[in-house]
Amino acid sequence: MARELMNPCGIFANEDLPLAPRRRILGSGDETIVIGLHSNQKANADLFLDNIQELLSERFDNVEFLRGQKAASVPAVFSDEFLDRCHVVAAAFGD
Repeated sequence: MARELMNPCGIFANEDLPLAPRRRILGSGDETIVIGLHSNQKANADLFLDNIQELLSERFDNVEFLRGQKAASVPAVFSDEFLDRCHVVAAAFGD
């Protein structure tokens, strides 16, 4: 007798879209690019951001990093320094 299996994810559509434009990390002259690394403090989120920081530090000599974090169950509150200084932000939501 054949069994029918149900996909618990339901029915969904996948639409291919182009990637969003990326900002170049190369600063003009001596400009330092500040990269925000934001974690929700779940398992491995900080490890992921540590790896991003290490790889970008090796590749670019004009980057500085600011860290932000929040508990996973509450909205993020960003410091004025984080908002004012970051040119780009990478967020990690681990688990």
